[in-house]
Amino acid sequence: MTTSMHTRLAAVGLASGPLLFTLGDLLRRLVEPSGTPSAGAITAAVHEHGGVWLVAGLLSVTAAFCVVPGVWGLLAAAGGRGARTTVVGALLVGAGALALVGHTVAFYAPYALYARAHTPVDDLTAVDRASESYPLLIALIVVFIVGMAIGPVVLLVGLRRARRVPVWAVVAAVVFAVSGSGGGVGLGMLGIGAAAAAFLPAARSLLVTGTAREEQGTPADGRGGLVAEAT
Repeated sequence: MTTSMHTRLAAVGLASGPLLFTLGDLLRRLVEPSGTPSAGAITAAVHEHGGVWLVAGLLSVTAAFCVVPGVWGLLAAAGGRGARTTVVGALLVGAGALALVGHTVAFYAPYALYARAHTPVDDLTAVDRASESYPLLIALIVVFIVGMAIGPVVLLVGLRRARRVPVWAVVAAVVFAVSGSGGGVGLGMLGIGAAAAAFLPAARSLLVTGTAREEQGTPADGRGGLVAEAT
């Protein structure tokens, strides 16, 4: 596979991953009862809308597999001004995407299984409460939140310092993080728009950088050209 094809795939992953993630999150919000629903209320809602719930989870997992190659492309293209910030942000987003897979399975699957097994409310509530203190789940949640909330902001700041994205892309990254931390369908829709505004310019910057490297004859391993400016 050529360097150009790698760059295009990375750009597609970087653009589509956050959009799939926010779309899945919107579907989740449409199924979940408003406010702070109990485990029993969520299970009842999932029982009624099992298909939508499954699609939401699948979109979330697919998003993670799209984001990782996109992040790899950013790491390979990092160089010059803002390189360190870009690398830190990319690593955070990559870690958040990996944790997203585990977080998605740990969140979506139990409620669907409770609904299928017709688990008594007292039992599923007990399991749900116990999961809140399980170390593995806590670690996944922390990495997921830091990676997918703080990571995009750091990443876009780095790309802005490199003059690879407009300033409003950084603002969109902040909105992306804020919308993900709140509830409601309105914030879910806002998150989709913010994901597009933040990550589409980032994906475009990958294509522009890839074209520049090809014109300069940069080797496929990324040594020299734009990357060498950081060394």
